[in-house]
Amino acid sequence: MKIGIVGYGKMGRDIFSLFFDKINGAEFVVLDTFGAEENTAALIKTLDKQLRRKKLTEEQYEAKKNAFLFTDRAEDMAGCDVVIEAVFENIGVKKELFGKLSGIVGKDCLLLTNTSSLDIAEVFADIPGRERCFGMHFFYPVKLTGFVELNVLPENIRENIDRAAEMVEQTGKKPIVFAGEYHIYLNQILSCMVAHAIYLHDSKGISVRETRRGISGLYAVADAFEILDSIGLGLMAGKPDGFRIERNKSLLGYSCGRMSEWLEQGCPKEPLSFLDFISEKENETGNDTSGLDLSMASLILCELVNALEDNKDCDTALFIEAVQDTLGLAETPAHYYKKYGPEAIFAELERLSAVTGFGSYTHADKTVWDGYLK
Repeated sequence: MKIGIVGYGKMGRDIFSLFFDKINGAEFVVLDTFGAEENTAALIKTLDKQLRRKKLTEEQYEAKKNAFLFTDRAEDMAGCDVVIEAVFENIGVKKELFGKLSGIVGKDCLLLTNTSSLDIAEVFADIPGRERCFGMHFFYPVKLTGFVELNVLPENIRENIDRAAEMVEQTGKKPIVFAGEYHIYLNQILSCMVAHAIYLHDSKGISVRETRRGISGLYAVADAFEILDSIGLGLMAGKPDGFRIERNKSLLGYSCGRMSEWLEQGCPKEPLSFLDFISEKENETGNDTSGLDLSMASLILCELVNALEDNKDCDTALFIEAVQDTLGLAETPAHYYKKYGPEAIFAELERLSAVTGFGSYTHADKTVWDGYLK
């Protein structure tokens, strides 16, 4: 198998590292416009170190050293079985790039975009052979979740989706397929969770630190604000129009507005900047923080159930597992449904809906919830 990676920024580097480390016997071509020589030298240095530390045998070292090419020539992508694009989020750049690549690679080469916000159908609108074009979305950092989204188009054929899924499985991650307005869904529900944390912070008039304490029990490792910090406001504060599920646009629009305000106040766009920034801006208030965990659990469960109702032909267990994994929940959604109870959850959702008017808080009947979470 010959795998092409286009773009070697933070995301492209993580994607390449995942495949390079996990898929033995594959060849790699990385289109790296500005740093091909430097990144070649850096990777060989890393392999040399692994050899000295006996993490690689001589045979493995030689195989790895000869298995990659960093290049600034798109023509070197010829012969690839799959090309994964991970350049910055600009629709014009991506369209131009795939237009050029489609004339270089073979007609059976999969053309995959890692976009986290753009309309995937529009990215490939002018590409011939759209049955091999769709999204393969990794989270940043790539280690954040054990799932990779395959965001498919109506023209895609099963054989090509299966090829991409098999490649994901070889890395130890699980593929999950989404279509239509549910493209990049795990990003959407993650963004809703972060947005609700921001709403709780604002509506309660408390600090981020106090909000985090109130919701921390829901998470195995990182709470909603820690996830925001790890991704960075530069990526999180984009336009909510990138997400096409209508019920969530108002909540996401609210959070994007607040994050834009923090950026205007001087918060850096880069990851691992927000918590340091906000800790210098805020003091603890001592205001009431009770019920924050219930409120957050209510939002998460409501969005999950609404999504499952819209995707009745999906693998329900896999869908729920993917959401739990992506959000970093300490327990299963069913656990929280039982812990807080439908009466308290529905009362909180109805309160939130009445106060905000946001569609994210509109819930289905108890019988629907019971069908998925009991």
